[in-house]
Amino acid sequence: MKNNQSITTIYGGIMGTFLKVTQYGKPHKKVADKVSDYFQKIEHVCSRFLENSEISCINRNAGVGPVSVSPLCEEICLEAWKETKFTEGAFNPTIGVLSSLWNIGQDNAGFPSEEAIKAATKLVDIEALEIKNHSVFLKKKGMSIDLGGIAKEFALFQSACLAEEKYHEGMLIDAGGDIATVGNKSDGSPWCIGIQHPRKRNTLLATIMLDNWDMIQTSGDYRRFIKHKDTFYSHIFHTVKDEIPLISATLIFKRNKIIAPFGGAACLASGLNKVKQWLVKVPEIEAVLMTYDGRAFITKGVQNYIHFLDDTIELQML
Repeated sequence: MKNNQSITTIYGGIMGTFLKVTQYGKPHKKVADKVSDYFQKIEHVCSRFLENSEISCINRNAGVGPVSVSPLCEEICLEAWKETKFTEGAFNPTIGVLSSLWNIGQDNAGFPSEEAIKAATKLVDIEALEIKNHSVFLKKKGMSIDLGGIAKEFALFQSACLAEEKYHEGMLIDAGGDIATVGNKSDGSPWCIGIQHPRKRNTLLATIMLDNWDMIQTSGDYRRFIKHKDTFYSHIFHTVKDEIPLISATLIFKRNKIIAPFGGAACLASGLNKVKQWLVKVPEIEAVLMTYDGRAFITKGVQNYIHFLDDTIELQML
């Protein structure tokens, strides 16, 4: 009989969230620790909140000169630049000065003035981000990089790839609700993953059987927000006007087939119709999208693998 027992190791305080590694079969804590170590490594490179991070050094030298960076920092910055181009600016790593005004999720979060927002917006400019010769340069003084929309997803993807090389039994890596699976469950059954309900705390919207996939990433406007005069403002800035807003976006794909050229944060920033266009360009990605008016849109590839737990949801195909 195959061993279907599991052991879970929880690592707190990484990238502002939790990291949970569950191993099935014979556990190898060293492998779980390597996953945690990789997340911490990415945080030490990418966090704008850590004074000694490479990104903080780049930001301090904005308008001054290029900063020599590690191959890892260069790779993540290039991935961020590629996503900006693919999403036509819906995702933009040079948004740092604007997101710092709000600092949603931090103790000093606040509601900035219109004048401050307009001034900060002038410093959001992907064309002023130069990545070459193992260095990164923000050409305008006052600019700032914020990799919060890509760092965790990058760490999840790469740490799962590293774990696959060392661990050949089942493993599930949960990084604040973004999940990667490694290997197979001991009993041979597919992994079953829950998707958070965007409007009901501690409640699942749906479950999905990962029969053909091993990555599932969810972004929602409920993750981090600030309230001002009875209005809630998400940590994700909407960039496209006259769009159908999304409140939750779940992307599902297989690691060995694709590195996703866009993430959930870009989906929320862009809206339903833009995301439809992206999914046509990248058919390897399946999606579950929730709109503000209670509709759920899913790609055809997942229709036989997803089970909605809220019967009030109006379901439509993408």
